[in-house]
Parts: sequence; structure tokens; C-alpha cells
Amino acid sequence: MVRENKSLIYLLVIAAALQIVWGAVPAASKFVIDEIPVELYIALRWSISGLIFATFVLLSRSWKKVSFKDVMMVSLLGVLGYGFASLGTLYGLKIGGVINFALMGALSPVITSIVALGILKERPSKLFFIALPLSVTGLLLLVVGKYQVSSFQVAGLSAACIILGYILEALVFVFSKRFKDKMSAAQYLAVAQVATAFFMWGLQLGVLQQISSLQNLTVKGFAAAMFVSIVACVLCYAILYWLLNYIDGHRLALFDGFHTISAILFG
Repeated sequence: MVRENKSLIYLLVIAAALQIVWGAVPAASKFVIDEIPVELYIALRWSISGLIFATFVLLSRSWKKVSFKDVMMVSLLGVLGYGFASLGTLYGLKIGGVINFALMGALSPVITSIVALGILKERPSKLFFIALPLSVTGLLLLVVGKYQVSSFQVAGLSAACIILGYILEALVFVFSKRFKDKMSAAQYLAVAQVATAFFMWGLQLGVLQQISSLQNLTVKGFAAAMFVSIVACVLCYAILYWLLNYIDGHRLALFDGFHTISAILFG
């Protein structure tokens, strides 16, 4: 029992540290989207991270044979959770700024927890029902404080984009657990992120025509994009999906509160 408690504490510390590191992403992303369009940034960062995961899976020979249907399902989850969700969160960040994004980030654990409980039928402990109202109350207080110093129109549009992005992320997050017995986390992330990259580059070539804007990316912007691609999209996602093997999704989601605090400090 003592060993199990120590292991759980170890995992919880990792979950908290993960969200603190992830809190630097909004500030880093803001550097990039101030220089290039949001859609181009999404294509760039998922290309880098997807290539890293794909290379790892191939070199480690850890690719498992899965059905074409499963590959397509994971690809669809990737496009929704990494592509369209990123459009929502990044446009929310661009419109409202880092601090507003961080405050709205307090909504993420609420959405993810509710989706996890509703779809995966996870059984929460009694403490969960204490933590969830506290998270909602904290969110309301933070948002009210932000609205007092900002335009309701700006704050409202930013909030709508971010909430939509978080809903898509939550749905993809909980559905991804259905594939953990069929493929490794690295293989899942490789397929999902590469599919997202192909989709976003397809939009660039066929509709958006923004690729020339890459020349506007400064050294600072490129460094920020690499930080997000490698630290957040590779390392943080790898650790997150590893933690899902040991911690229920609704419990893990509550650690997003550390992300909010960290993002405010970095912002």
C-alpha cells in the first residue's frame, strides 16, 4: 500500500510539472502568430512534431499493424483535435492575448472531466465532486476580473474560440483511450499529427496560399515555434498519453489548473 501511494504521488507530481511546462506554450505561440498566420503556424508545428514521432516509431520498430479503419479514425481525431481545435485556441489567443487565454484555460479541466465521465463512464471519487466546483468557481472569478478590464466583445469572441477548441480537444482526448490497446502512444501521436500536418498543408496549397509568409518568421519566432513543436507537441503529449495508462482522464484533467497559473506567469 505504501509503495502504491508513493507511486501515485510520483505520477501526480509529474502531471503537475507537465502542466506547468505546458503553461509556457501560449506565450511562445503568441510570438509566432504575431509574425505568420495561425493556419500556417498550425501546419508548421504539427509537421515538426509529427515527423519526430514518425521517425521514432520507425527507428524503434515499434509500429504495430492496425486496420485501415483504425488509421483513418486516428487521422480524423488528429485533424479535429490538433487541427480544428488549434484554430479555435490560437485565434482565441490572437484576439484576446495570453492572459485572457490563460484565464479561459481554467475551463479546460471542467470540459474534459465532464466529457470523460459522460463518454468513458469513469467512476470519480468523492473528492472529485469537491474539486470540480472549486475549479468552476475559480474560473468565474478569473473571467469576471478579466472582463472588468477588457471589452466584452473582444473577451466574448476570444472565449467562444477557446471554448470550441477545448471541446474538440476534450472529445479527442477521451476517445484516444480506445486505441491504447491497439497501438503505442507514439504510433497514435505519429498518425494523428502527420494526418493533421497533411490536412493543413493541403489547405495552404489549395485555399489559403500563405506559405510565402514564412519569410516573415524571425529567429525569435522560429525558436518559439521549435519550442512548442518539440517541448509541447512531442514531449508533453508523450508524457500525457503515458500518464493516461495510470490516471483516469477526469482526474488528469483537473491538473490543467496548474497550466492556467503557469500561463499567466509566463504571459
